Amino acid sequence: MAKLRQLTQFALVGGVNTILTYLIYLILFRVISPTIAMGIGYGTTSILGLFLNDSWVFRAKNSRQLSVIAPKYYATYGLTFILSMVLTAVWNDQLHLAKWLAPMFSLMITVPTNFCLCKWWVFKDKQ
Repeated sequence: MAKLRQLTQFALVGGVNTILTYLIYLILFRVISPTIAMGIGYGTTSILGLFLNDSWVFRAKNSRQLSVIAPKYYATYGLTFILSMVLTAVWNDQLHLAKWLAPMFSLMITVPTNFCLCKWWVFKDKQ
């Protein structure tokens, strides 16, 4: 039951971040490059995700220091950020598909990747 709660909470945090990222993207992609717009949205919402995932989703049994978690979290975010940028560029520049759908394409791949890395590396409790 705890794992289902954790997955649900992660999905809620991700949902809020996804909506915020998408809104930022929609506001910016007409003014700047769609790829850069995605990057700004993704980077901005990462801060909210760090604090919500640490304090609410992956509450540890042992205390954790932000100085230990943050580098791992941002390494994970960096990896999924690069993946998101590449996928957005492929969607827009190579496939020439609807720009407003690019974030959904990226998120189908980056969200599961991010959850797995967060659960089993970033927020993993000490044994």
